[in-house]
Amino acid sequence: MSDYIVSSLKYRPSSFESVIGQKQITKTLENSIKEKKIPSAILFCGPRGVGKTSCARIFAREINNFDYSDDLSFNIFELDAASNNKVEDIRDLIDKVRIPPQSGKYKVYIIDEVHMLSKNAENAFLKTLEEPPPHIVFILATTEKNKILPTILSRCQIYDFNRISENEIAKNLKHICVKEGVKFEDQALRIIAKKSDGSLRDSLTILDRVVNFTNKSISLKETSSILNILDNETYVEIVDKIINGLLAEVIEVFNELSNKGFDEKEFLIGLANHYRNLLIVKSSISERLITDKSSRVLLSKQSEKISKNDIIDIIIKIEYTIFKYSEIENKKLLVEILLMKILSKEGDGLHTENRTTEKKKIDLKKIEKRTDLIQNENKRTNAFVNDNVTSKSVTEKSDKLTSKNQNNINNNPIKIDNEVSAFSLSSLKIKKEATNDIKKIEDYKEKKEEYIETKNLIKKWNLYAKELEKKGKDNFSSLLTLNKPRVSEETNIIYNVPTKSSKKELFEIKDDLTSFLKLNLKNDFLELKFEINNEAHKEYFLTPKEKYEKLKEINPVIENLKNDLKLDF
Repeated sequence: MSDYIVSSLKYRPSSFESVIGQKQITKTLENSIKEKKIPSAILFCGPRGVGKTSCARIFAREINNFDYSDDLSFNIFELDAASNNKVEDIRDLIDKVRIPPQSGKYKVYIIDEVHMLSKNAENAFLKTLEEPPPHIVFILATTEKNKILPTILSRCQIYDFNRISENEIAKNLKHICVKEGVKFEDQALRIIAKKSDGSLRDSLTILDRVVNFTNKSISLKETSSILNILDNETYVEIVDKIINGLLAEVIEVFNELSNKGFDEKEFLIGLANHYRNLLIVKSSISERLITDKSSRVLLSKQSEKISKNDIIDIIIKIEYTIFKYSEIENKKLLVEILLMKILSKEGDGLHTENRTTEKKKIDLKKIEKRTDLIQNENKRTNAFVNDNVTSKSVTEKSDKLTSKNQNNINNNPIKIDNEVSAFSLSSLKIKKEATNDIKKIEDYKEKKEEYIETKNLIKKWNLYAKELEKKGKDNFSSLLTLNKPRVSEETNIIYNVPTKSSKKELFEIKDDLTSFLKLNLKNDFLELKFEINNEAHKEYFLTPKEKYEKLKEINPVIENLKNDLKLDF
């Protein structure tokens, strides 16, 4: 019989110090043992493979002062609730707990997957759980706390286990590989850690499989192939092609991956995660969220080529596709359609700056050429007039020039690329086109996009309201000072108004106010929206006397008018 032991058993924690990623829990349990405050019922809940059963066994051994080599069979009992979930099983357990331990101080019952107990079994267990014998400790473990009766939860001291971070898993795998003499690449271990999804046990199981396949030499390429996970470099290559608008090449790369057996859904999740990382590296706290330096450098370079808004739009598209994944039979086509949509977005937005720059260069050349033609023709015309002004009148020369130009138009149409008369319709057309081109280039100028601070927004908003008041537009000024504007989604400015009529009234100054805010807040992408506050939007019906009181507050002279007319309210 082979002496081989799988890593998940060989490296199972034997003490609280060796438990990985659950420091807050192990420290609490250690302190309870030191203070001799042992609860009668404990519930360990959390994801699979994070140390729930291991901590239960360690705790059971520690409270009895047993060594790791001691026989625990008379003090520690493990019960799988998935297969022992009937009322009879719980009644049998209740009968056994009455017998005190033969050695040690406590008998510990570890009930795994406790959420699998039937409702009748849970109810039968309640009384014993609430008032167990003094020598009994129940440790319940579950991955689905929400399925357990609230009455059981209220009787237990609950410990929530966390998923173990990728860094901690990768560090543990590295330690094991060094100990076992296995060669490895750091990126390969990180892929295993990522695939394990926070489960240390899963990571050790995967490690065994990879070690067997690679013959104790773990490489990034082979690990990615075994686990169907793409590395960062592959996604960087794909997104670079997307940014450059290379649709055919992107589809070709995806098809190659699909033919190699990579799962389409895993590809989508990985692509969404890559765009998520591109968004993160734009932040100053990216070092805390993306700890791998080489990956961070790659992502940082690529993130400069794409804006935040475009990244968010693409992530939304991927998210929608993932939701639709189970409904579509042809998964491969679904992903290809998504890539086409993303490239369509890229073509609309991501290359605008590059195309604009090129267009500026082309348009500027056209304008320079047209301007030179017009200036040269003006010089020739002025020289012609100056040379002949002494012999004939300006009027005669104008008539002759007009006649000559008309003949030229009839016999030899003017070519824009050669000579253009300053008095011809063609020259006027060129001037108009040049003016339009200049206007277009002005529109192509890089727009400002500074962060909008709420404090600064309110300051500029009130300044605009004061300017309206100075101009005698008190109605607009008062409407703008009813509430304070707020920033939503970075560039959206929301202002609440009380009624539909006030919203309609403010629309008259919306464009002017928007332009004012864009200029003063240095953000050309902001949008202004007026919204009706439903809570504040109430219709008040006033009696004639209440109306009179309101009018009197505004103008006290009304009181004299009422007395003169002898009105009663």
